[in-house]
Parts: sequence; structure tokens; C-alpha cells
Amino acid sequence: MNKLFSRLTLTTATALTVALTGGVISSKSVFGDTSIDLAAVRSAAVSKHNTYRATHHSPNITIDNSLNTGAQAWAEKIASSGNFEHSGTPNVGENIYASYSSETSIDPTTLGNGAVEDWYSEIKDYKYESPGFSSETGHFTQVVWKGSTKLGCGAAQGTATIQGTKYNAFYVVCQYSPAGNVEGQFPANVLKP
Repeated sequence: MNKLFSRLTLTTATALTVALTGGVISSKSVFGDTSIDLAAVRSAAVSKHNTYRATHHSPNITIDNSLNTGAQAWAEKIASSGNFEHSGTPNVGENIYASYSSETSIDPTTLGNGAVEDWYSEIKDYKYESPGFSSETGHFTQVVWKGSTKLGCGAAQGTATIQGTKYNAFYVVCQYSPAGNVEGQFPANVLKP
């Protein structure tokens, strides 16, 4: 797969993170494709979440159909609009991911795993000795947040123009309930491995 980059993520109350040195990203999608195998994306995402959560002494998270519906609707919305932003759904945590490629499809298991692995990779910047929210670690903390018990994920395909070149964009949205990243609750919900 010819990837330009695969890290464009957003979590509640954080700024856009782009792993691209220089340049501007313009995203105009011509479609919000739902032909991605959602069952495979969701299965991979919940499995990867639970692997990481076990490392942090958090209980397994379970798939929730209502959250799946909301996450899918939002994935389709950002894929069709190209506006990489949060849904603003009340009382729900949310992580967003995009992978850009010249390929016209992506393996759904790779997409689901890649999103969660990317979010979790922020562990390197988390300070257990001074727990709290940071835009550099908000994805990671939501993934392992002990109090979040339900997960819903959606995925959709769109396009993005990056530095004048058009790419296929594969979006993943995961929503969590109860929402994580609550100030004052980090010591009890983000445990050391």
C-alpha cells in the first residue's frame, strides 16, 4: 500500500494532529462509502481496545449497537464533507482517525487495528505522576479509560487532497460510553501497566 501517512486523529477537546511535515491538507470527499466491512473493523477495534485495556487493569469494553450507529453516521459525515471534526454528541467520548492512501481499498482489520494502535501510541507522552488531560494523550487515555464500558465504531471512505495530490481517505470513528477524559478522574481511570 502506498501510504502518504496514516496519522490524522482527533479526540474530544483536542486539536487536530497531523503527522505530515509542512503542507496543507484540503479534504473534499466525493463519497461516504460504507462498503468497508464494518463487522471486521469493529471486531478488530474492540479486540485491540481490550488488549490494551487489560494491560492497564481496565475491564473489557463491549460493542454497543447504539454507539455503532452514531459512530457510523459520523464517519460517513466526515468522509462525505471532508470536515475532520467531532460530532459533539453529548455524554459520549470520541476518537477519530484517518488513513490516506493511493490504494482504492484497505483491509478492514488493518484499518480497525491501525486506528486503535495510533491512539494508544500516545502512551509515550502520558505522565502518570501528574495525571490529567492533555491534547497529546487524550486518545490514549480514552482507549484505556476504566470507566468506559461501551464502544461503538464506524468507518467510511472519502477522498482528500494533500499538497495537490488526491488520495483515498479511510476514516474511523469510535465512540465511548460513559465518556472518558473527565477532569479529576484520571488517577482512578488511567492505571499504570
